[in-house]
Amino acid sequence: MNRYTFGAAAALVLFATSATAQSFAALEDQAALGTTLYVTDTAGEETRGRIVKLSDLSLTLQVDGTRQQFAMADIARVERRKRDSVRNGVLIGAAAGALAGFTLGKSMDSPGCPRRGSECGQGAVVGTVGGAFWGAVGGWIVDALVRSRESVYVARP
Repeated sequence: MNRYTFGAAAALVLFATSATAQSFAALEDQAALGTTLYVTDTAGEETRGRIVKLSDLSLTLQVDGTRQQFAMADIARVERRKRDSVRNGVLIGAAAGALAGFTLGKSMDSPGCPRRGSECGQGAVVGTVGGAFWGAVGGWIVDALVRSRESVYVARP
């Protein structure tokens, strides 16, 4: 094994182990009490509930008004909803909307308008402002609807 292969293998192992917790004690750093988790047991069944109690050997969730306890040996994977700010969707939508609004508004301005006239460029301004507003609203809606999960615990094989 040459040094490049060894380095790549070491980086892969470090990345894989740092991405998810390997014990419930480490899981406590990534998910606080009350957090909604998705627990997949070794049989492949998924359970959704809020963390009630967490110890080194077990995880207790509140599921539909009842408490359900999972032993560490019975869990294959624990996931949570990925935290995602809608700010980036708003900013991207506003930028795209402003560009589209400017282009559309500029095309509505009179081509024979003298450059010094106060009414020249109003279409571009109104289009930019309106496009930025509606683009931000659209970006916020799209970003709010996107829901993804991230693994916070994966059992070792």
